[in-house]
Amino acid sequence: MIDSIVKAATELKEKVGNKSELNKLLTEATNNDNWNISNSKLQVLADHTYDFNHYNIIMKHLWAKLSLKPKDWKRIFKALHAMDFLLK
Repeated sequence: MIDSIVKAATELKEKVGNKSELNKLLTEATNNDNWNISNSKLQVLADHTYDFNHYNIIMKHLWAKLSLKPKDWKRIFKALHAMDFLLK
């Protein structure tokens, strides 16, 4: 019984850790800085799209950035760049 609790806690920790990593990547990929995210980090983001739950999180975040006002053009451009990378 204790083994199953430890196993469940470990799996939960891995899932939470992945989501925080995913959120960090998404935030970095669509921030308002003058430079773009590296291709290696975009590849990690692309690898996350193979998980259906992560795919939904990624696409919701990118679509939300695409619907921003024109004054946030850097974020829109970066979201388009990330989508372009994911499509390729």
